[in-house]
Amino acid sequence: MKRISLFLFAILCYGLGFSQSSPKGSLLWEISGNGITQPSYLFGTFHIMCKDQFSISPILESKITSTNQFIGELDMDDPTIQSTLMQKIMMKDQTIESMMDSSSFRKFNESFKKITGVPATQFNHYKPFFYLSFLTLKTIPCLNFVQPETELMQIAKKNGKGVLGLETVNEQMAAIDAQPLDSQIRSLQKMVLNFDSTKNLMTEMIAVYKKDDAELLYKYVQDQGTDGMNEEALLVNRNKSWIPKLKIIMQENSSFIAVGGAHLGGKTGVLALLRAEGYTVKPVKY
Repeated sequence: MKRISLFLFAILCYGLGFSQSSPKGSLLWEISGNGITQPSYLFGTFHIMCKDQFSISPILESKITSTNQFIGELDMDDPTIQSTLMQKIMMKDQTIESMMDSSSFRKFNESFKKITGVPATQFNHYKPFFYLSFLTLKTIPCLNFVQPETELMQIAKKNGKGVLGLETVNEQMAAIDAQPLDSQIRSLQKMVLNFDSTKNLMTEMIAVYKKDDAELLYKYVQDQGTDGMNEEALLVNRNKSWIPKLKIIMQENSSFIAVGGAHLGGKTGVLALLRAEGYTVKPVKY
């Protein structure tokens, strides 16, 4: 069984709308009941895609504009996000080079430069997640790409909707940092040294995502043999922490909520947790 890398796992958690014929397992869900007076909508996103593969259907857009506010994993309208993120991905007392033996780092550095065009030493003080993110851009078979959650947020802003986030950069990075650095280094080395396989996996993930089925997407993540620690930190714990916040958010305002697609499905997914709280969640064809 394949072992999915930390970033390829995370990309499904963070964060594209593709219309499909069947709403049975949709990535777009209407939330009602449990005392809320107007429905809210939950949508599972993908982190990054080629621009020509990405589209927002009229129905999806209408659900954004029919609500009062847009809720992402982070407040993407916060001007301090980038600076805070850069601070969190720096290592003060270590370097990537110091975390590998000389032979392993030489191979890693050569492969990284071949893939990206720049040597790994250029980012020596950055955490492994930065390298994983940088490499993932190279798994996309295009130069013109988009971040779907940002595109959805822009629709909300153009229509005068407020923008909020479910968590802070510090909270999100803490979930990533829950995996020991040596384990992250191993994931990084495997990704670099088996990059063709990584690109194939990305293509496969996108194909699964486009089937527009939250449970199918979650099962795909499970079938990759994900590390239990990763799933607990990146999915389960975050899902559970979001529910009390969502209850307040939806009680106060009808909201369009966009989170990474892998957060929706499974017994500890957001859909199941909302049902357990007494909400009615209904798939929407879009």
